[in-house]
Amino acid sequence: MEPPWENPDWYDLHDTTWTAGPEREPEHYRELLLSLPPLDHADHLVDIGAGTGKLARLVARGYPELGRVTLVEPNPRKLERARASLAEVLPRATVGTIVGGLGEGAIELEQRATIAAVGSVLMPVMELRGGTLGEGLAWARRSLAEIRAMLTPGGWLYALETLGAPWARGGTDRPVRRLQMPELVALFEEAGFGAIECCYRFRDRVVVRGQARAGG
Repeated sequence: MEPPWENPDWYDLHDTTWTAGPEREPEHYRELLLSLPPLDHADHLVDIGAGTGKLARLVARGYPELGRVTLVEPNPRKLERARASLAEVLPRATVGTIVGGLGEGAIELEQRATIAAVGSVLMPVMELRGGTLGEGLAWARRSLAEIRAMLTPGGWLYALETLGAPWARGGTDRPVRRLQMPELVALFEEAGFGAIECCYRFRDRVVVRGQARAGG
């Protein structure tokens, strides 16, 4: 029997309930949208861990001239729902899909993106994978390197994440945990991102962006 969060309907009903709370979700996602640069027909958005397309649809409604979107999601049922709904919002755009997850080296874009969006993926997946913090950090490094390779030089990564609690501690040999802000920023820097900025924070929820350095 598949886990309940693999069902697209259950996922849409319960997404964010266990973090900062669904009542603040519109604010979190809107703050990510407001922190984006202007987007038009020349831009390519890759939504990594797209789920059922909630974040991509929000960006598309804000920037209806967006020219290309690639949705990346390991669950084919969620991915198809995201593709169908996004095609309605962006009828003139090129909408592509890739079935796959981060950190496995299996995501290949036909065309590099100018914007990458990751909505609550890095920390939850890192935690759900289990193992030690060292193993989790290794996966996160691979994942951010993959995202960096998807972007054009000067392209931006926007990550909406839920950080670890202030009392969460432990070295690399201890069980995996969510990261604190300085640890997350350090991973961005290692992966070749500069101009790193926290665009929004409410308690454990943050929007962090970084710009892909040329040759990074």
